[in-house]
Amino acid sequence: MNPGSIVAYGRQLYQQRFQVKQFLDFTNQEKRGFAGSVNAQELERLRTLVEVANKIDGPIVEIGTLFGFTTQHIAEWKNPDKPLITVDNFRWNPIGLSPEAHKHFTHRCLHYAMAHGSTSVFDGSNIEFYNSFKGPRPAMVFIDAGHSYEDVIVDIRWAIEQQIPIISGHDYSPQMPGVCQAVDEAFGKGAIELGGSVWSASTVEQAQV
Repeated sequence: MNPGSIVAYGRQLYQQRFQVKQFLDFTNQEKRGFAGSVNAQELERLRTLVEVANKIDGPIVEIGTLFGFTTQHIAEWKNPDKPLITVDNFRWNPIGLSPEAHKHFTHRCLHYAMAHGSTSVFDGSNIEFYNSFKGPRPAMVFIDAGHSYEDVIVDIRWAIEQQIPIISGHDYSPQMPGVCQAVDEAFGKGAIELGGSVWSASTVEQAQV
């Protein structure tokens, strides 16, 4: 990012300071049921999934980076040399940052993981990532980007086509009916394991799509 862009990024953060403050007030966000990431109970479930994925060859893929909060947890729990690829086009965030500012902020949040934790950020849509992915079969995918049925079913279908051993995601809850519909359609209602709103299917044999 050039100096002019850095100044513009800083100015935008200042202009959005009240939204940023509210977003980062995790105590109040927990009361409202939204903390910009998975909550403590869900993190325990996600950690278990990552620890299982550590025993399987292949990278971990996260669809939907936002600001990289969950990414940092995954980077901490995975084996140090296991690649972690997180995917986002930086076109949406809850505090109104421009795509460029959003991307810059997220890269700063993930600086250590990217420098020392075999973590990379794919700057593009999920479809762009799927069309360009040439790596070995991932050990695990964590889906937490678009929450409509149409978005989630595309992510699940790719994971099934790749025969990813651990297919998981966030926000399986009544507040996100599109997520529930896509997951239930793919794996059968009640056939998944839940930890809060983190869902997982341990095999692809269940899949119906």
